[in-house]
Amino acid sequence: MTQMPSRTTKPPLRRAHGAHGLTLVELLVVLALAALILHSATLSFSGWLQRQHLLGVSAQFNADLQWLRSAAVLRHRILRLSFQDTGAGMCYLIHSGEADTCRCSADPRAEPLVACDDGTELLRAALVPASRRIRLRSNVASLRIDPRHGTFTPTGSIEVSTTDGSSALRHVVNILGRVRTCTPGPRFPGYSPC
Repeated sequence: MTQMPSRTTKPPLRRAHGAHGLTLVELLVVLALAALILHSATLSFSGWLQRQHLLGVSAQFNADLQWLRSAAVLRHRILRLSFQDTGAGMCYLIHSGEADTCRCSADPRAEPLVACDDGTELLRAALVPASRRIRLRSNVASLRIDPRHGTFTPTGSIEVSTTDGSSALRHVVNILGRVRTCTPGPRFPGYSPC
């Protein structure tokens, strides 16, 4: 009996019902959509971060105004809140003496550098650097606080805004030292329009 050579049979190739990979075009479409979503999220986060900086500067300024009033009454001394543009941002100073007795500049780390005349006491200095894309503007150069009555003269408006103008908060200081905060431009959640 002769044996027949055995044949190894290969199983037939089966095609899968669905493709198990991505084509180059599909991959590029997915990458483009992911880039678009990431870009949109980055812009949204950047805007949110800028509004948070604005709220922080605004809250600090409001707290400094209230502190200034109580410090003047507590010390029985006339105090001032003076504003100076340093070129690198806006500086505000709380000090005794006349409006022009203290001068502010900014160092490279965006810290206020203040020089005051003899006899002038500097109580607080703050710089709102332009690099944070926040702008502080005032319609007065200096506010004087009378310690006897706790009154501000002259009255003034101080605006904290983003440099692109998308958000702003205005602090309106009346003669009694009360501060009303409102939004002059587009709606800002939690604040009434000016």
